[in-house]
Amino acid sequence: EKDAPDKGLQARLLRAAKMYAWMKGMGFAGVHIGGHNVKYEHVEFIIEKGEELSANWQDLIHEFDYPMPNGFYLFEKDEKTGLNKEVPVNRKGRPLDAPVPFVYKLSRFMHNLMFEPGKNLFGLMQKFSAKVEGTPWEKRLHRFEHANKVWLYDCKDCGDCALMDLAYVCPMSQCPKNQRNGACEGSYYGWCEVYPNERKCVWVQAYARLKKYGEEEQLNSYRVKPCNWDLYQKSSWINFYLGKDHSAERLGIKNPKENENKK
Repeated sequence: EKDAPDKGLQARLLRAAKMYAWMKGMGFAGVHIGGHNVKYEHVEFIIEKGEELSANWQDLIHEFDYPMPNGFYLFEKDEKTGLNKEVPVNRKGRPLDAPVPFVYKLSRFMHNLMFEPGKNLFGLMQKFSAKVEGTPWEKRLHRFEHANKVWLYDCKDCGDCALMDLAYVCPMSQCPKNQRNGACEGSYYGWCEVYPNERKCVWVQAYARLKKYGEEEQLNSYRVKPCNWDLYQKSSWINFYLGKDHSAERLGIKNPKENENKK
């Protein structure tokens, strides 16, 4: 196309018109037409030609069907139409897209021991956090917590920890964009777009970890709130147990000091 007299302009406009046509046929509410040096007559051509082609939009699907080799697709393909069926593929037995390290197994053990409200050591840790807050022991606890989390997760001390939301992959240190509520969609074959072939996307890692235990649907069960930077460089354990961080509302965690004040 680039060797054509118009440098491929007409081919690109026709391709855009075909995309307009099959998107309309599939029921899209609208399309966004844009690009460098786009003129009024280009937009006019795309719309008019797109409307003309939309009557037979299914005939165009094969021109835009170039799947990624060995890529994952959630729904089965309809070979007759080239579109997807409404039947999800069988994901059981599919190999994990990232290794699951021992640190995650250790993290699950510690999570169940300390961070599940109403279970095991949660109540004790909550009372201890309430007692040390505002005392010299708060800084000592913070240093102990941070040292361990740097060693295990390369913690950046944000104070509003999202480790439990991402299967104990730290989004603040492992994701260049600090994506706490879903992937940025810039990955390629599961690799981070900033570190291609070096580092798997944190959400690929989290999915693999949870899938190993049959818990991958957790990633779709709630939204993770943005980091509260008012808590920066403060103990995330204290913030968690005293209901100050983003998890408080979802888990129903309240500061026990508030109940004491009411009495």
